[in-house]
Amino acid sequence: MLGHTKKLKADHPARPHSRLFGYQEIEKMSSLPWQQHPIQKTTSAGQLLSARRIIVKIGSALLVDPQTRKLRGAWLESLIADVARFFSRGQQVILVTSGAVALGSCQFDGLDRPLRIEEKQTAAAIGQVRLMLAYEQRLKRHGFASGQMLLTSQDIENQNRRHNAWSTLQQLLKIGAVPIINENDTTATAEICFGDNDRLAARVAQMVNADLLILLSNVDGLFTEDPHDNPLARLVTEVRCITPEIEAMAGHSLTRYSSGGMVTKLMAAKIAMGAGCGMVIARGTEPYPLAAIENGSPSTSFVPIAKDKAIRGTFDELWPPE
Repeated sequence: MLGHTKKLKADHPARPHSRLFGYQEIEKMSSLPWQQHPIQKTTSAGQLLSARRIIVKIGSALLVDPQTRKLRGAWLESLIADVARFFSRGQQVILVTSGAVALGSCQFDGLDRPLRIEEKQTAAAIGQVRLMLAYEQRLKRHGFASGQMLLTSQDIENQNRRHNAWSTLQQLLKIGAVPIINENDTTATAEICFGDNDRLAARVAQMVNADLLILLSNVDGLFTEDPHDNPLARLVTEVRCITPEIEAMAGHSLTRYSSGGMVTKLMAAKIAMGAGCGMVIARGTEPYPLAAIENGSPSTSFVPIAKDKAIRGTFDELWPPE
């Protein structure tokens, strides 16, 4: 697999869009913190095709039907088909998934309010079993094993715990299993929880020195305004710096079981970009969402600040790959 990966990186250089745009034009466009120009399709697709290690975050709103509160099985099957295709061409994929609380919330029918912390913990305990079973069944159809990791912020912040998490992820990828990560909602409290899987995914991307973080959302990406409120809002196709102007474009999630929103996605972007990891926000509601990014569907691409892996953190230096 490693040999295949090296060939992949040679076939897809770090700046794949340079084939279509001259370097002078690229440098001119990069002088602005955010762009609305046709390079978007090439940037997001190029980031995806050239990445060796990819983190994909899947939100509750994509996995669970808001009306029936049942898993969107056919959609998940299409996502796993995308993941299997990536592995077949030498790329590594780590999934960060929400959905446990949403799947287990049916035990609290009749509540017309957000779940309290103890109710979320109970729903998570029930829903996590259903969630992992769904992933395991679909990955098995493609010949892959799966490995579950439930993390809290302490697991990332504490060096020993982070080392253990890193080592487990490395071994899962080494044996060809797909790591599936979720926040440990059964033990998380307001003091220790990430609060959303966007930032958890970014911290995982930082920890494993990933090349690309993909946040699948229910919108095409970052808009100048909330497109639900203003149909004239424009999609921001490329971001090179998280400025106050960019932050002002974000809005919070309004869904019952989601704790994220564009605010937390921009927080994730800061973490990822600072670690030298690219990030893409793209709509994930339709089948085969990763293939759609490859084919140039609308998205927002965040360009990493530091591309030298020596600048991207100390994780590889502390625990070098075998």
